[in-house]
Amino acid sequence: MKQTLIFSLALLVLFFSSSALFAHEHEDCDHQENCVDQKLDVWCTGSVRAMLCSSCGFGSKKDNCVICGKWMGSTHIPAYLCSNCGFGSKKDNCILCGRWIGGSGVPACICGNCGFGSKKDNCVKCGKWRGGN
Repeated sequence: MKQTLIFSLALLVLFFSSSALFAHEHEDCDHQENCVDQKLDVWCTGSVRAMLCSSCGFGSKKDNCVICGKWMGSTHIPAYLCSNCGFGSKKDNCILCGRWIGGSGVPACICGNCGFGSKKDNCVKCGKWRGGN
């Protein structure tokens, strides 16, 4: 009886911890499916989302590509850092100016040209493939 109870509690803990991974909490996502895909991508590859500080992401500046600087229009592709460039406190720095973001970061994006094909799978800082560790 005790083993069944412990097993049931372990399953409940596992269920609730995995559902917290997929909880929709990003304001920058248009749809929950995109948000879940981004969280799975970060969880599987070890890469983190590139961010802009409040100065670089203020007003219409957040609509410019972080690689080429051109206006993105409606093609906002999320920008990511590889596991090396996003390791430790480096992920808390602005991708453009290098200043500390704090709690007011703006998610960085790349345009359709810079993110075309497999280029969207590269780190926006070093250009290396950000796939598996």
